Amino acid sequence: MGKLTKPKLDEKTLKGFNVLVSSRRSVRSFEPGEEIPRKTLENIADAGRWAPSGANSQPWEICVVEEPSRVREVASVMASQADRLNEHCKGFPHVHKKHWVHDSVALMVVFVDARWADTFPTALEPELDDTEYKENRWNILLVSVGAAIQNLQLATTAVGLSSAWLSGGGEPQTAQALRELLGFPATHTPYGIVPIGWPRRRAESRWRRPIEEVIHWNEAATENLRSRNDIDHYIEKERRHSIYKDAQSRDRYVSETMTTDGEIDRVDDGN
Repeated sequence: MGKLTKPKLDEKTLKGFNVLVSSRRSVRSFEPGEEIPRKTLENIADAGRWAPSGANSQPWEICVVEEPSRVREVASVMASQADRLNEHCKGFPHVHKKHWVHDSVALMVVFVDARWADTFPTALEPELDDTEYKENRWNILLVSVGAAIQNLQLATTAVGLSSAWLSGGGEPQTAQALRELLGFPATHTPYGIVPIGWPRRRAESRWRRPIEEVIHWNEAATENLRSRNDIDHYIEKERRHSIYKDAQSRDRYVSETMTTDGEIDRVDDGN
């Protein structure tokens, strides 16, 4: 047998991939119009299909909604969910603008069958299972779904389209409405909805923590770990600006003393 050639690091491809990843945005504004070919949508869904999952269970079903009347129906369900969230939750002033979902050319609704969590590690002793494995099976399921949705968004970005990640489908009322609309059984929950469309404008840069604050070499860099006070400050002062502002505007806002809770300027693009 021939000797395997030692693989070389492909830094060029990695750099290109990081450019793609850093250009992904959760976009809150689409340009209505031209349809997206089914083959393109199939290839985007195929990227989701190749995501890693616990026990290779692939617990997702990807419902591609691309008939205009069906897009409007799903968008109406999500707009209703957004209106409820805007009424009952604090700190998300632009969530009511989710009516922009109506301008999607297609939506990918990722349904998840939670029964697949039974394929993940289960302890032989019930007591041990309850304390150590049961909750982690749920964690594995949600992490698997997140990987699939991330793949969908990256594939959308790669082809020159825009997308967002709507997580409100997991709410019971919204989930039931989507199941009834799209014909899925009660065993399936739409944990992720990915609206896809043509970008209205170039997405703004978005704030990210510096890499030197995020990365930990071989052990925790404790000075970088954020405290409960940091989290509370983010919720009260920074969150809305980090979600809805471009990076420079965000930095300007959080560097100033904010004394009002008024509505911030309208923006189209998200995190």
